[in-house]
Amino acid sequence: MSAKKLKVIALVCERSVNFKDKLDSDKCLSDCSAVQVIQVPCSGQIQPAMIDTALKQGADGVITTGCRIGDCHYREGNKFLKARLLGERQPKLRASVDRKRIQAYWLSALEFHRFHEMASDFVKFLDSYEPEGAQKSQKKSVS
Repeated sequence: MSAKKLKVIALVCERSVNFKDKLDSDKCLSDCSAVQVIQVPCSGQIQPAMIDTALKQGADGVITTGCRIGDCHYREGNKFLKARLLGERQPKLRASVDRKRIQAYWLSALEFHRFHEMASDFVKFLDSYEPEGAQKSQKKSVS
C-alpha cells in the first residue's frame, strides 16, 4: 500500500448521484477522503480538457458521473460525455491521457451506494497502479 495520500477528482452531474450529507467541508466523501466531488449542472458540460487538467495538476485519477444513459435531465448530456470519452465526439481526450486513471459511471440519484463502492475500488486500484513510464524512469534514476 502506498504512503502517498491519493486524490481523485469526481466530476458529477448534480442530477445524478445524491451526495446530501455524504460530503465533508472540503467536498470529499465523508468516509473516503481521497475522493473530492465537484458537481456540475450536467455531465455534458464535462470537457476532456477538465480531465486532462486535473491529472496534470496532481490528481491520481478522475471519475466522471452522469445520469443513466437515456435518462439525462437535459436530454443528451450523458451521451455527449460518453462519446467524448470513447473518442467518438469532439472534443476528445488527448491520446497521451492515461485511460486507466479515468472512470465513468452512469447512475441515478438513488445510487450513492454504487458510486461509493465503485469509487472506493478505483482508489484501491490507483493505490497500486504505476503507469508504464513511471517504472522505467524509476529504474533509470536508480542506476
